[in-house]
Amino acid sequence: MKRAGWVVWGAIAAWYLLSWAVLHPLANAPVADSWLYGEAVRRYLQTGEIRFAGYAQAMPIVQVYYGAWWARLFGGGSASLEIADVVLAALGATFLYGIARRSGASLVAAAIATGCLIGNPCYTFLSFSFMTEIPFLMLMLGACLAYAEAAGRFESAWLWIAAVVSVLCFLVRPFAAMMIVGFVGAELIFSAGLFNPERRDIRRIVRSLSPFAVASAVCITIWLWETVINPRPWDLQVTLGHFAHLTDAPLANYLRAGLLGPLLYLGTVLSPMALMQLFGVRRRAVIAWGAGFFAATLALSRVDTRLPVSPEYSCFGGWDNVMILRGMPNRFYWNSGWQYFWMALGAIGAGALVVAARDAIARIDRAAAALVIAAMLYWAATIPLWFYNDRYYIVMVPAGCLLLAIAPWPKWKFAPALAGALTLLMATLSLGGAYAYQRGIAAVTAVRDTLERKGVARSEIDAGYSINGSDLYRYPKHGIDTMALESGIPMITSPGIDQYTIASGPIPGTRVIQRFKWPGTFGLGSRYLYVMRKEGPPPSDSVQPPVGRSPDK
Repeated sequence: MKRAGWVVWGAIAAWYLLSWAVLHPLANAPVADSWLYGEAVRRYLQTGEIRFAGYAQAMPIVQVYYGAWWARLFGGGSASLEIADVVLAALGATFLYGIARRSGASLVAAAIATGCLIGNPCYTFLSFSFMTEIPFLMLMLGACLAYAEAAGRFESAWLWIAAVVSVLCFLVRPFAAMMIVGFVGAELIFSAGLFNPERRDIRRIVRSLSPFAVASAVCITIWLWETVINPRPWDLQVTLGHFAHLTDAPLANYLRAGLLGPLLYLGTVLSPMALMQLFGVRRRAVIAWGAGFFAATLALSRVDTRLPVSPEYSCFGGWDNVMILRGMPNRFYWNSGWQYFWMALGAIGAGALVVAARDAIARIDRAAAALVIAAMLYWAATIPLWFYNDRYYIVMVPAGCLLLAIAPWPKWKFAPALAGALTLLMATLSLGGAYAYQRGIAAVTAVRDTLERKGVARSEIDAGYSINGSDLYRYPKHGIDTMALESGIPMITSPGIDQYTIASGPIPGTRVIQRFKWPGTFGLGSRYLYVMRKEGPPPSDSVQPPVGRSPDK
């Protein structure tokens, strides 16, 4: 291995060691849906049974096995399992660097692209969790790196490795099927010569596609077993029922949230690299595309003022939606006076990404093409599924990083230094957000523990979605998962207001009995959270519906 590669990998390890030192001690409390998967690990260790709650739509069997192995060595608490994901996050970053280098990116471009991934607010935040995003991305990038190695004497072996890792990835999240399609598309375009009669070789086509045909058959069998042969988790049935309502939302909402939303998100989190296109020969094209995206977003925001002008950044800087509590506001939408600045940054970044992608096409190889094809398919799937959130968009980030790394960089000598500085700035903001969450959820759990010490039953305390699920979820007997048997858990299966509620804002029908602080980025600043006691039956219009589901659940 070349010395430069060791330096980059050492920098990745150093970043996560620094992050762990800043965040230490990690709060022994779940992140978002990680309680689902952490509990599955603990149940497996106790009973030998892999079983998920009715809320689980993803069935991350491989993640449970990995978590069980880790728990046997280091313990199965939520903080320990969060560290388990840090290891996978570092591996995923090294895989992206390897793919970029094998796809022709320069050392500097590949290193900054890797920095954009690990400095991404969601990637940093979810690295310290037991959510499915990081294991999924690590396996997806691992499969792509194996595919990039598939050449020469051991080509067939590497193709089979890529196929096997893709199946493992599918056993974390079923979206891995799109990676398999990406491999097939790249093989047909680049290697098999299917569209070039002079290079067409039927034997080669069959040999190169066979691993992915087998992988597809295995994934289809697993999917049928989980969703047709066995009873579906009740929440998956609810989600599949959403397809009957695709036409209920106006077209403008799909255009803004499904098309412009991901573009603005990618333009924002990839801006440390994307903005360098402003110093190249295509700056006018970048500005023109950016102005168009800005104008379109501004126009659509005027169609329905109830929706935000920018995507929801639930992990960006540790804002409200990283922990779901009752009360308003519960989500952050860049709805302050800064919203137009962020909208402009995202629009220019998106314009630069479009221009860079067009230039990268002439240089792209089959591994990069496979990753881009998979990202485009994933993007198309998010639109009808209504997955409009940065946690879902993060799957497309590696493809964007790769396109920007492969595209021609400006000749301005200070461009690499500026891109590196901007990447470090974004990473620092991301780490500050993770810090705010860790200290904030520790404050919430401390309040919950104090109420229990005063004699309040845990079943009477609504401590937010994640903690409620971890503490209160009841598995029905005999493996039957129905909403009737799982009902009654605040914010999980019940919309009702409990006797004691930890909330982000006042709630009708309650009175505030305590106020405490949620720390800001690196402890700078804070916002207040409230402990409330129920005074009587809340008005019907104050009852909130259950939190919307996602494919992780």
